[in-house]
Amino acid sequence: MRIYVHVEPVAIFPYVVHCPLAGINQWASTLLMEMSMTKVRRLVSKKELRTVHGIPYCFAHIARLEKADQFPKRLLLGACRVAWWEDEIEEWKASRPRAA
Repeated sequence: MRIYVHVEPVAIFPYVVHCPLAGINQWASTLLMEMSMTKVRRLVSKKELRTVHGIPYCFAHIARLEKADQFPKRLLLGACRVAWWEDEIEEWKASRPRAA
């Protein structure tokens, strides 16, 4: 299973400019510490929509919901690969009415 992660480059770049050149190990450890403090947005694949998030819809229905602005928009990762932001999927699930 692949996990896609997006790290905001703005949080990393300013630190790299001010980083002392004392050694690569010190630089790497401080960069990893800086990255751990930034917000990481995770991407969700088609398969994970069903298996991890429990969305029972077929992909054609998801496409119809996207077109009607009732589902988060997909991101094109390649010619045959799409994904959604996990935080947007969680917000969408939270906004759905619950069955009584």
